[in-house]
Amino acid sequence: MENLKSYSTDNKVIHKSKEQNINDKLISILGSGFAEYRKKWDAVNRLELVTDFPMFLHLDMHQYCNYKCPHCNISDEKLLLKQFEGQINLEMDFEKYKRIVDEGSNYSCPSIEPQGTNEPLLIKDFHKYIKYAYDKNFIDIMINTNGSPLTARRSQELLDSGLTRLRFSLDAATPETYKKVRVGSLPLAKIIKNIETFLELKEKGGYKLPVTGVSMCVMKGNQHEVKLFEEFWINKVDMVTFQAFTPPTYDKDYSDFYPDELSLKDRISTRKDFKCPQPFQRVVLRNDNITACCNTYSNQLKIGKLEDGIYNAWNSDFAKKLREMHKCGKYYENPTCKACVEGTSSSQ
Repeated sequence: MENLKSYSTDNKVIHKSKEQNINDKLISILGSGFAEYRKKWDAVNRLELVTDFPMFLHLDMHQYCNYKCPHCNISDEKLLLKQFEGQINLEMDFEKYKRIVDEGSNYSCPSIEPQGTNEPLLIKDFHKYIKYAYDKNFIDIMINTNGSPLTARRSQELLDSGLTRLRFSLDAATPETYKKVRVGSLPLAKIIKNIETFLELKEKGGYKLPVTGVSMCVMKGNQHEVKLFEEFWINKVDMVTFQAFTPPTYDKDYSDFYPDELSLKDRISTRKDFKCPQPFQRVVLRNDNITACCNTYSNQLKIGKLEDGIYNAWNSDFAKKLREMHKCGKYYENPTCKACVEGTSSSQ
């Protein structure tokens, strides 16, 4: 399709839109405060700036989903138990959530994703969590959903919550492929109807936010539908995203999931100059642990405990050493980082 804008920050996730870069669109909607936040984010992403507090709070609200997609570790409870140290399905209650958001607000943290390895809309009254972060002055609030729990009522609640970005993870363009890659799902036609209802309510209500997108994790089983997926959605949503498949763990063989165009050379990087920005951007709050990485096998990258506070974890000796290690391009000195970088496509 001609005249599409295409952009990426890491060469693994490609965003396409008919209009401008989504962050530019958000700047046009939200103004100078959002522009300043993205300017600082870009500096952090280049490892040129270390902030006093993380710019992004990534919350693992629970570890359950109504789908059992084979390319996601949530489909394997035994594996999930190992990665989460024997504790899963621990829903973060609202009081704990508020304490996390309050600390972030006190340090003017700009962005938050209250989700993790799960389907967020399985939480009753989830819009209240979004609204609380919005009322605490977070300016970039985002979630991904499979769209199955989305009713007209819940769509309206999300539209009124202050949500900044909403992305529907679909991974297929046809019912046949959707059923294979989205195991346990509702029919694709039902999901499309849910999304279209949301978009209709957004348009009728004159809502500029959230910016809305759909995404496909490109794998061997759906790679033939990339063009069809793009053509179907590009005129309906703000953004269509394609993500290179990354295995959720190295405790299991996912070699059959890699698409044909992702060569072995792309999958296994030995670049000694790779520098991961995640320890400079964010913290992940998983159960009562604070880690420096969104990978579910990152228990070895714990930088603190929630009870001791996010600020203290962010400024811990281990967190500082981890950032320094990546700034020097020595990811291989940490076994978890080495496994991540050398086991996935990691050009940046």
